[in-house]
Amino acid sequence: MTNNEQLVKDLTAKDDKKAYAAAREIVDNANVEAFQLLADKSEFLFDFVKNNVSKRLGAAINENNYKNLFEFFKVYAPDFEEIIISSIAQFADEDLTDDMLNLLENGSQSEKTYSAKYFAYIPDTISAELLIQYALEDNDNEALAFNSARALGVMQDDSAYQKAISLLNSDDDFTVLKAVKFLVAFEDKNAVDYLLNAMEKSSMAENIAGEIPYLESLLNLIQTKKEQAISCLDNIISGLGEILPLNQIFNFEMYDVLSFLITDNQQNKNPQAAVVLLAALSKFDMLANNDEYTFDEDKNTKQEVSEIYNLLSKQQEYFWNAQKRLSVQELDINVPAHRISSALRVVSDYKIKESVENLKALLNSNNEVIICETVATLKQLDSLAGLDKEKIISKIKDENQKALIESFFLC
Repeated sequence: MTNNEQLVKDLTAKDDKKAYAAAREIVDNANVEAFQLLADKSEFLFDFVKNNVSKRLGAAINENNYKNLFEFFKVYAPDFEEIIISSIAQFADEDLTDDMLNLLENGSQSEKTYSAKYFAYIPDTISAELLIQYALEDNDNEALAFNSARALGVMQDDSAYQKAISLLNSDDDFTVLKAVKFLVAFEDKNAVDYLLNAMEKSSMAENIAGEIPYLESLLNLIQTKKEQAISCLDNIISGLGEILPLNQIFNFEMYDVLSFLITDNQQNKNPQAAVVLLAALSKFDMLANNDEYTFDEDKNTKQEVSEIYNLLSKQQEYFWNAQKRLSVQELDINVPAHRISSALRVVSDYKIKESVENLKALLNSNNEVIICETVATLKQLDSLAGLDKEKIISKIKDENQKALIESFFLC
């Protein structure tokens, strides 16, 4: 074992005396190699170990050695950037801020990311122009974009905020998503309505929905902006395990949100909520009973998935039958299209035969996608017989949609 490996082993060990001695040696000697080893091992460390390491590094930093931390900027370690920058910021003065500004402009990607974090602690607006560039313009470094947006949020830079709001109207979904992430990092809850509206118009609705609970709790949203909040939850459930990492269920407070919705819907009988609850039951049944979805997850995530599935599956049959009856009410031409699409998926998954008349009425829609999805659902329910295929197809202009509908009637 090399000396650096031993240092990192001591730093992460239970023995506080050895750990603090290792921290002092790493900081006092600006030992970048040891810090690189620590960064490499970080993803395999438990959170409490990382917290201990941060405390030990923090205790080792003082006015005589804090400038050594600049050497560590060569290695981006997200788990330890907070302790590094918060420690440096304690000694902030005009010269230090100038040095940080120079790194923000001319440093490596890693150095820029650390320095952007510094300006969240020392919100000197001289950095704002660069921070806006990194947060909202072409930049593949998500950590730098996030730190820049967070610093601008601390500064309450209205020009950056307004620029991000305007970008939500972009025709490019990736530009919209970048603006969403900016607004979440900016931490102004007044942006929530803009984010919910952007989600409902986007083809990347799951990605946007997965950002919103980091700005405002889903539990709070469901109680204040119920319809849009339930749509947000619907998109999150749809994206879980595929677009959105499963371990985010803790950040989404998924158990508490679904528990609240179950209780609330026993009294208020909300058709939109019924659809989402049925979608959740289907999704967590799949996640809990197929190891391929949880194989790489940690023990806590697997346990939480299991507990959420148990919460849903323990509900009585009469409860789920009531949700199925309610869900049929979402199949209405006056309901927003994204909600109809969700209801169609649920009706198809659960083969809810009571929905057939509502489905046939939906064929009068002017939305080609909804018409095509409705025909597909009727096909799933073996209920295409007697429908006027030519009349349905005459409403469709998109050749691909026409061909798809033709195939449903042929099979």
